[in-house]
Amino acid sequence: MANVLCRLFLRLAAITAGKEEKAMLIRLYAGEIIAEKITLADVPSKLKAGVKQYLLDFGYPLDEE
Repeated sequence: MANVLCRLFLRLAAITAGKEEKAMLIRLYAGEIIAEKITLADVPSKLKAGVKQYLLDFGYPLDEE
């Protein structure tokens, strides 16, 4: 249940986020991907490009979907 609430909060925050909040969410989602808790497909569409670029900038290999 907590995981569902956390995901809901992150999605709502991504929708309403300003510039700094968006950067924080990008780092958060990237960390979750690196920890293998989620995949790029789980990232909200408004953040997906930023998360993908962030991961590539740090040399994280991505499997193209």
